[in-house]
Amino acid sequence: MQNTPYLIPWFISVTLTFFMGVIAIRRRGHFAAIPFIAMCFFATLWSFAYIFELGSTSLAVKYAAIKIEYIGIIGVPLSWTAFALAYSGHGHWLTRRNILLALIFPIITLLVLWTNEHHYWFFTEIGTTTDALSGLLLIWNPLGWWFWLHAVYVYGFLIFGSYYLFREYWNQREIYRSQAVVNMIAILLPWVANGIVIFRLSPVQIDITSVTFSFSILILGWGFFRYGLLDIIPVAHRAVFESISDAVIVIDPTLRIVDMNPAASELFKLQPDKVIGKFFQDILNIQLHLNETDLRQHGYHKEIVIHIKNEPDRWLDISISTLRDSSKRHSGQIITLRDVTSLKENEAALANARDEAVRANNFKTQLLANVSHELRTPLGIIMGYTDLLSRNSYGELNEKQISVLTRVRESTEYLDKLVSELLDQAQLDSGKLKLSETPFEIREVLGKTCSQLSVLAESKNLEYSAIISDDMPVSIVGDSQRLKQILVNLICNAIKFTETGGVYVKIFKSAPSTWTMQVRDTGPGIPKEAMHMVFESFKQLPEASRIIRKGYGLGLSKTKQLIQLMKGNITLESQVGQGTTFTITLPIIEEQEAPA
Repeated sequence: MQNTPYLIPWFISVTLTFFMGVIAIRRRGHFAAIPFIAMCFFATLWSFAYIFELGSTSLAVKYAAIKIEYIGIIGVPLSWTAFALAYSGHGHWLTRRNILLALIFPIITLLVLWTNEHHYWFFTEIGTTTDALSGLLLIWNPLGWWFWLHAVYVYGFLIFGSYYLFREYWNQREIYRSQAVVNMIAILLPWVANGIVIFRLSPVQIDITSVTFSFSILILGWGFFRYGLLDIIPVAHRAVFESISDAVIVIDPTLRIVDMNPAASELFKLQPDKVIGKFFQDILNIQLHLNETDLRQHGYHKEIVIHIKNEPDRWLDISISTLRDSSKRHSGQIITLRDVTSLKENEAALANARDEAVRANNFKTQLLANVSHELRTPLGIIMGYTDLLSRNSYGELNEKQISVLTRVRESTEYLDKLVSELLDQAQLDSGKLKLSETPFEIREVLGKTCSQLSVLAESKNLEYSAIISDDMPVSIVGDSQRLKQILVNLICNAIKFTETGGVYVKIFKSAPSTWTMQVRDTGPGIPKEAMHMVFESFKQLPEASRIIRKGYGLGLSKTKQLIQLMKGNITLESQVGQGTTFTITLPIIEEQEAPA
């Protein structure tokens, strides 16, 4: 071995490229990291083999080292080209088929090199020479015609990869251009050195390409690991940034525009190349009215209307957030502008529709109240005359006349009850119905009501029970008439729709501060898909329409509204074929708690 300090750079090169590759393996999550790792280890092999070429005094060892070197010499440019494609967003070209095709010529080149002594295509001769300046024994291997084919092939790949990196540079705004510049400097350095060696432009005929390549890899690795060079690659930035439908503008700390996506350009009819680098306020302050304080405020938000010549007015939702670099330092602001014109138009349409619905509902409520009020007088007169006729005030009636008068009386009573229901509904809808709050005895009022309704169940041969638990207070405060109305409505409905089985009423204290009325029947039940209709006004279930009985579709709706007015709630449980249970829970207001 030649003992020379010239070997030190190659030992350093081997160490640096090997450990950079090991570090890259641990952080190989990114697609472009794979060719970067390959480049590190090919460069390691290249430098390691060159140590034996430079240090050995044996021609056989030097020649064997060159044969091993060329694995790295061929592998480095190919892996770098793959790295450039992955970095610039053309990784889809790195298919297994394309990689195998790209390796055909390099494999043939290695075979030509390894059999060179039989044909001398790669090197025209093999020998040794002593360098005049360094005094080292070097290999003498003039280049043959296949070497130049190999050089054209390799440099073709380098130019191919460089083209995409240069294009990436020109396609990016200032915020990302430095990444492509780092790549170009890093890769041009060793190949400039290689050109100097090939054309023997250096006075010392030592191949420094592998050493300069280690510095190149260090630069790339520094950008890769220190600044996250591949964490947000430019192509990802462009693909996401330019596809966003919202207008996005990026400004630097001095409030100059450094980037804008196509949506922003289209919105304001601006050409990016003409406005990038100019102050934001000089370009867009007239439309957006954002002062310097607003532009520097993270989380700033407002809605404005913008006026653009020959364009309809638009509503924009503006939000501003701070942009920070990998060191968490402030590096500008991102202004996002979302066109919410259609949303505002929909909101306005909904507001108009709501106002129309409110007016229509008020009109309906007023109409119900007025019509119901006006109907009560003639209905009262009809009922008065039927009473007089039934008492023979206008002469004796025969059997047929009595029958007709009975039907008139029943129909009039039905209409009178309907009018009362409509009046109650109108008052509930308008919020004018007032509840009475007076003490009453539960067993006296509700117990009597339950007992009176038992005759309806008996007429249908139904089992009927009504229980008031002993833990209920003797007297509570509330509107006894409305509570009776609720209970009657639920019990009558249960009896009406139950043909077999029974109806069961239970009144009990469900909690220290609440009491419950529960009405359960064994009727046909209510399907789940129809339960939402039960408490709607003027709605009846299909099962109800098949029963020949009179109804208005107001009872349960009014019941629910009355319960809510009493600050209680009503729940419904039902299974088809098994029955239905209505449970009403109300607050307990005992007599001593009533206001004086």
